Amino acid sequence: MPAVGENDTMRSRATAVLKTPGGTLLLLRGFLGITFTFAGLEKLSNPDFFKTSAPASFAAQVRGAILTSPLHGALRPALHAPVLVALLVAFGELAVGLGTLVGLFGRVAGTGGALLSLSFFLTVSFHDSPYYYGADIVFLFAWTPFLLGGSGEFSLDAVLARVGTSAARVGDSAIDRRTALRRTSVAGGLGAFALTLGAVDNVLGSHFSKSSATASSATTTTSTSSPDTSTSRPTEGTPTTAAPSGTEIGLASAIPIGGVLAFTCQAQGIPAYCVHKSAGDFVAFSAICTHAGCTVGFDQSATRFVCPCHGSIYNASTGAVISGPAPLPLPSIGVQLSASGELYATD
Repeated sequence: MPAVGENDTMRSRATAVLKTPGGTLLLLRGFLGITFTFAGLEKLSNPDFFKTSAPASFAAQVRGAILTSPLHGALRPALHAPVLVALLVAFGELAVGLGTLVGLFGRVAGTGGALLSLSFFLTVSFHDSPYYYGADIVFLFAWTPFLLGGSGEFSLDAVLARVGTSAARVGDSAIDRRTALRRTSVAGGLGAFALTLGAVDNVLGSHFSKSSATASSATTTTSTSSPDTSTSRPTEGTPTTAAPSGTEIGLASAIPIGGVLAFTCQAQGIPAYCVHKSAGDFVAFSAICTHAGCTVGFDQSATRFVCPCHGSIYNASTGAVISGPAPLPLPSIGVQLSASGELYATD
């Protein structure tokens, strides 16, 4: 057990740390730094984040955010170069996280973190209700102490400033220039480390993703890759005598009861699903998650839609939210059956 004197020394040191500028924010700084570093690495290690056709891709999230975010059309330019913007977001998080952890250019890192959090709030969690259920607005305000006051005494900024002061005469105007040069040099090294770390993370993520996909495809049976039309019951109800106007979904007989058929709703330009609830009863829903705009997937074993990004779950028969963070149900799309057995989306 530590002696009484040792306990007093530890307490005095802790008190001294807390009294230094930024000392009380060390825990918050560590949390924000680790979180943003991890967030950037997680994106870089996920190949689907950069594939424009993947349900959980950056492009898919932007397309969904255009429909739900208050920014709407202002997000469209990101779709002209989605991979580039996705890389900027991922490396931006990584740079902010590492800069915050080591305390380099603290105000710049705080500003970057606040801007990223604001963009995530406006595109991802704007509709969370109550507002404090969304983490992004909390992150936005958590960055303000560093944006206004820097990293504090226990940081590379403070170390480089002390080195510059000790290496020159007090009052020398060259001190600030030398400190800025040292900071820039260290920032360049940290940036090179971030690029290397991100590149390695991306390569490893792609490798393990391909290995997982190969193992999955080897154990997947053919019954899950195409609908079992041999057990499909004939459609019932009163079909229209003429072909309805709208998006042609496909043959009703191709969707087994309890199954779905993915299609693109041309009227809205969005991915969607047609669900065969019961004999002759078809419904359709937008496939865009109402939380962050990712494309939901169909879980046949539980007859539900699941968002691959943040885990929202929807009832496949009604579109209702089973579990969040999605704030709203999946929007429904009208469905009509033609005399020839074709299904059409009329919205």
